[in-house]
Amino acid sequence: MYKKIILLLALFIVSSKTVFAVTEADSLALVALYDSTNGDEWISNDNWNSGPVEAWYGVHVSGNRVTELNLGYNNLEGTFPTSISNLTGLEYLYLNSNQLTGSIPSSIGNLTSLEYLDLKYNQLTGPIPAEIWDLTSLRVLLLDNNQLTGSIPQEIGNLTSLEWLYLYENQLTGSIPTEIGNLTSLRWLLLCCNQLTGSIPTEIGSLTSLEYLYLYENQLTGSIPTEIGNLTSLVNLFLNDNSFVSLPSLSELSSLEVLRIQNNKFTFEDIEPNVEVPSSEFTYSPQDSVGEPQDTIIHADSSFSMSISIGGDSNQYQWKRDGSIIPGATDSSYTISSAEPGDSGSYICEITNTVATELTLYSKPVNVAVNTSGVSDDLLTAYSMSVKTLAANNRFEIRYSIPENTSIKMGVYDITGKVVREISKEKEAGVYSETINMTGIPTGVYFVRMEANGIGFSAADKFVLIK
Repeated sequence: MYKKIILLLALFIVSSKTVFAVTEADSLALVALYDSTNGDEWISNDNWNSGPVEAWYGVHVSGNRVTELNLGYNNLEGTFPTSISNLTGLEYLYLNSNQLTGSIPSSIGNLTSLEYLDLKYNQLTGPIPAEIWDLTSLRVLLLDNNQLTGSIPQEIGNLTSLEWLYLYENQLTGSIPTEIGNLTSLRWLLLCCNQLTGSIPTEIGSLTSLEYLYLYENQLTGSIPTEIGNLTSLVNLFLNDNSFVSLPSLSELSSLEVLRIQNNKFTFEDIEPNVEVPSSEFTYSPQDSVGEPQDTIIHADSSFSMSISIGGDSNQYQWKRDGSIIPGATDSSYTISSAEPGDSGSYICEITNTVATELTLYSKPVNVAVNTSGVSDDLLTAYSMSVKTLAANNRFEIRYSIPENTSIKMGVYDITGKVVREISKEKEAGVYSETINMTGIPTGVYFVRMEANGIGFSAADKFVLIK
């Protein structure tokens, strides 16, 4: 105790040129910060705990208060230091790119003068404390690249002075609150790489100062609101890797330089009007497959029609069976007439477009089995097949049952219908599993189809290979 008192007295000894000494509360808070974050191991700790506080590395003093603390990239360790909440004169706080853990304490709400809060690139966990949304002087809030959880509450709308909001690369869930539309000073809005769901609120169209909008790699759905066309200051718009289903014309966004919308559920109806958007980079391929998958059994000599319906004025169609082109099958529909055994297979339609030339869309497979044996359809349903991904995602397991002795054939197809793995065996009635090794096969969506040739059974399933 006496040692600390002596240290504090030393901190108050200043030269005749110094007008005010730093307050005791600020001095105590800084010493506690040093002790709780392993200050002796900081990369830079010049003058800390000796001499006037304004000479300590990363500390800026105005009057008798600490107004700026810049300890980014400095190897601070341990849980988030609650002592910082006593530095109530802080306007700028930089603790980015350290090794801070634990949650952000609610007492951070004491820092009512904060204009700039940078906690990015740490290992912070838990929800964002509600008290942060009361810091109405904030202009910059950078919480990205942590492990924060929970949702973005409607109270975010209180931060009407915000110009930069970085919440990306966390584990945030829930929807984007409509109150985001209150932040009319925003220039950067980065919510990407979370687990956000729901649609983009129409209120986002109020952010007319916005220059950078990054929403990629979430689980957002629905239509892109037409109000996004109000954001005429946008330079970068990243909507990729979600599940959006429609996109308005963005032709009025004359400042747009980069537009990315790939890996959604857009079709040529959405993309054709935007091909001429004045951006130097427009990435719109690939997109999700279209239509619905189907497994069907038809009898010999019967007919069966399949079709695909998507928007677009300049579409071209080509049907394929088991990855091979069907000559003349170049309409949006295809009919099998007077079915025979050779018509069994997995059918997809490949759709291209003469305007949006960088994208090829694929229909989800229609798996057709032609029953030539006279066996009833009820018996056919006694067959089953399922697919399960195994550890490390380089292998998957096919589990299947067959009610009688028969030959089976299994094929693994990529999204274009190309066969990448194939197995043929004779099997007695029973329940089986086959493990397929996908080493050397690239990441992507694949389809498995099993045929039991004895009675024309066919079934299909889809899995995603991630490496």
